[in-house]
This record gives sequence, C-alpha cells and structure tokens, in this order.
Amino acid sequence: MKKLLSLLSLCMLTAAGAVNLAAQPKIVAHRGFYATEGSWENTISSLANAQKLGVYGVEFDVNLTADDQLIICHGPKIHGTKLHAQKSKFADIRAAKLPNGLQIPTLREFFEQGKKCAATKLILEIKIHSTPKRETQVVEAILALAREMELVPQIEFISFSKHVCDEVVRLQPGATVVYVSSNMKAMSPAEAKALGYKGLSYQLNVMMNRPEIVREANELGIETTLWMVNDRELIDWAIRHGVTYVSTDSPDKAKAYLEAVARFKE
Repeated sequence: MKKLLSLLSLCMLTAAGAVNLAAQPKIVAHRGFYATEGSWENTISSLANAQKLGVYGVEFDVNLTADDQLIICHGPKIHGTKLHAQKSKFADIRAAKLPNGLQIPTLREFFEQGKKCAATKLILEIKIHSTPKRETQVVEAILALAREMELVPQIEFISFSKHVCDEVVRLQPGATVVYVSSNMKAMSPAEAKALGYKGLSYQLNVMMNRPEIVREANELGIETTLWMVNDRELIDWAIRHGVTYVSTDSPDKAKAYLEAVARFKE
C-alpha cells in the first residue's frame, strides 16, 4: 500500500509538470541523523551519521553556558535533568548523560567532526539568549572559533533572533546568514535581502500560507528552507514551489524519496 501511495504521488507530480530535477530541494538533517541505533539528537554521533548518509547539511543548536562554554544542545532544559543550557555551568551539563550513554558535545568537538567532511554544510543555529549584549558575546565566541578552525565557508549561521543575524552580518561580512521564524508576519525576502541575509527558514504553516515568499525569494536570489518536513506530501509541496532546502527529522527517508522522484523522471 505504501509503495502504491508513493507511485501515485510521483505520478501526480509528473502529471502536473512539477518535477524539475535541477530544482529539487536539498536535505538538511534536523539535529543530525539520530534515528539510528545508539545515536541521539545534537551529538557527534548524529553528525557523523548525517555525513555518512550524504545530505546537504546538518542543523544543530548552540548555547552559551553560564560560565561561557559553547555547547551543542537544543535547550533550554538539559535532557533528563533540571539543568539549563544557558544558566547552568558546563561541568554540570557535561556530567549529564544523554540516552545511549552519549554526552553533550562542545562546539569545538562538533567542529572537529564537521571538518572530517567538508561536503556537509554545518547549519549552525544560534539560540536566542537573555539580552542583546549576551547574544553579541555568543556570536563573537562562535566566529572566533570558526575562524580559528577555518570553518567559516562551511557554516551557515541561522537564528530566530534578528539581533543575532545582524551581528553575524556585521562581524563576518560575506557569511551565509539565514533568518528563522514561525511567525505568520515574518519578514519578506526583500526585507531579508536589504539586511544582508542570504536565506529565510520558515515553519511550514508560514510558508504554505504565504507561498509568494518562495516565488519572491527565488526572484531575488534568497534561499528558502521549509521545516519541519517529515512526510512526502510536504516534500511534494517543496518541489512544486521551488523551495531550496527541506529540514527533516528523517533525512534517510527524504533522501530515498527524492531519489525515487529522480528515477521516475528518467
């Protein structure tokens, strides 16, 4: 039955003349590829799995601890504890065990794994912090490490915080900066371009209710990311509308589906 539904979906796309292989969205593994035995989100394991899978990029979350250590964690709470990603100290956070015996990595450790596969983009989400001043400190620390490790070209800096995005543009001219939002009144591609951003990453309800965003973005050379894309119908929508990237919790399934679309057109 699943195979029949997949075939019907492919037929519908083809009948509508919607499949343009050059315009197929690229896959971003949301918090890495962790739906594998022994892995967990936002860990070295999930990054390595995504690198092996061969997707465009890996999205991960960066927080600054109370004692100024950059860690990879969605937050604000640390899994299975009462610790806070930004209000607790690094030693306490590091001692906390994630499922499968894994630990929360530092940004340096994550970058070290990232350097092993230059083809995999590092989609670095800088989380919202308590004040603009604190956010500037976070941006400065991240950029200093990225420069030290010569990773700036491999990184795309994304954030829900406009201040964070503006600071990356100011402090690292030419960097790929992407504004993220789930707000129905989120900025237009023209506004993003004027601010020096290179992309917009919008939650599916925003983009699907405002499809003109994708059209305008493509006209202006602004890249778009649709999230979260965890079923075929959303991938189909992204293909039809010319979305640049899809962010998914199931990068293996998304990759297999897009490859099936490509084979069907041959």
